[in-house]
Amino acid sequence: MIIDFHTHIWPHEIAPKVLEGVQQRAKIPFYTDGTLDGLIQSMHKAGIDKSAVSRITSRPDQVQSVNEWLSGLARPDIIPMANWLPELAVEPDLISRLKTQGFRCMKFHPDYQGFDIDDRRMYPFYEAAQADGMPILIHSGLDRGLKPPWRAMPERLAKVCRDFPKLFIIAAHMGGEDNYEDTEQYLLGKDIYLDTSFILRKMPIRTLERFIRKHSIDHIIFGSDSPWIDQTADIEYLFSLPFLSSEVKEKIAGLNAARLLAL
Repeated sequence: MIIDFHTHIWPHEIAPKVLEGVQQRAKIPFYTDGTLDGLIQSMHKAGIDKSAVSRITSRPDQVQSVNEWLSGLARPDIIPMANWLPELAVEPDLISRLKTQGFRCMKFHPDYQGFDIDDRRMYPFYEAAQADGMPILIHSGLDRGLKPPWRAMPERLAKVCRDFPKLFIIAAHMGGEDNYEDTEQYLLGKDIYLDTSFILRKMPIRTLERFIRKHSIDHIIFGSDSPWIDQTADIEYLFSLPFLSSEVKEKIAGLNAARLLAL
């Protein structure tokens, strides 16, 4: 089984505007039309069995409607990831209610959503997610389309890990693009998951090899960052890496994610 843990999609009516905006700000190409249909076509081409999908919102008044749209996409090959914001109250049944709606994971982009990942307002949510075993995927490191300071750098993530040792955290982009030294200092070897999204083929191969050797192999997960990355190129690159055994490649490509999501 191959699972892409990190993809983005939008409704047909807004996808072109979103893609154009990000392309202009971040100077990166896109490889699908940004819709569910485009993602499914890409998955079939790449041989990917399941993709976790997100659509980030920064407005508290949109969280419910965006989550409803995402939950309506759930199907055997599509795993929706829920939204939440620190401005919202953490009700006792928040996580169980999201699970009932079909969510197995949540996605945060602190830079777009306007909060620091170690903001104390997030702590009630972390407590709830930890208690109910809800994994959270966090954009980590810089964002090419935004200016610093960035709000989920490795040192801040390490603080959250220390304060919530049983919380399932997935740090996107292997801890962050171009902040490899900080990731190595604060995150490698810790009880945190890293996904390969966007930077799998961009990291120097010796750096990637060192990261994989220094971190738990059960805590590395394949993600592409589609539509900003070609799923086919990324999965082919993963399976071509000469320093990984077949067993390790299978863990990264899907088995680790399947276990984390209780599939």
